[in-house]
Amino acid sequence: MTAEYIGSILKLVLIDLVLSGDNAVVIGLAAHLLPPRHRRKAMLWGCGVAILMRVSLTLVVAQLLLVPGLRLVGGLMLAWIAAKLLQEGADAGEEPDESPTTLWKAIVRIAMADFIMSLDNVLAIAGASDSDPARVMIGLVLSISMLLLLSAVIMEVMARYRWIAFLGAAVLAWTAADMMAKDFSLMAGGDGHDGTSAFPAWAAWLLRFAVVALCLSVNMWRPRKPATVPDRASPLPVPRASATQQADAARVVAE
Repeated sequence: MTAEYIGSILKLVLIDLVLSGDNAVVIGLAAHLLPPRHRRKAMLWGCGVAILMRVSLTLVVAQLLLVPGLRLVGGLMLAWIAAKLLQEGADAGEEPDESPTTLWKAIVRIAMADFIMSLDNVLAIAGASDSDPARVMIGLVLSISMLLLLSAVIMEVMARYRWIAFLGAAVLAWTAADMMAKDFSLMAGGDGHDGTSAFPAWAAWLLRFAVVALCLSVNMWRPRKPATVPDRASPLPVPRASATQQADAARVVAE
């Protein structure tokens, strides 16, 4: 393994860390709702699946990203994940004794969100690795391992201060809207970037703020679960006095 080969791997790790810093937010956001004994499993399995998906994506996505509508679908899915995580966080606050999600759901959401948020990263990764599968695998394993350490810290903070989950959801929603804006520009005949005549900058900013506001306000307009009201205990029957007791009471009153 030459110094040039090692240098290319380090460059790939640096590129992926810079472009995937917000992926640590979604890992922490999805895992902090689980019981403590399941959090590490969700992170390890979710990131393991994400590594395999990212390697496959990096090797084939250079042309796939040019397909109109792909980023739009990914952005809609990512916005749904952000809203769903906030909804489950609110349910956890209302019913703290119940786990709002399962280990399997957390693993799937970590893998899906990391996969979707990495759509824009893979072009840079593919260029840095010259589409070499071994180099891609080594670089992504190293970079995602570093992301795991960062997401573990984020997860603990979110578990202690639930309001920080709103910041994480806002990051996901903003990323989702950014992907949608790029796809709208591409479908309008632009180069996939907002701020051009195909998709003006003001429309892109309006879309970002609208998606973030919609995701953060999901708990205000979603249907609430009916509150469980405990059954009232039936009143105890009042014992009736016997005829003898009534006669004795009347005699006492007469005396």
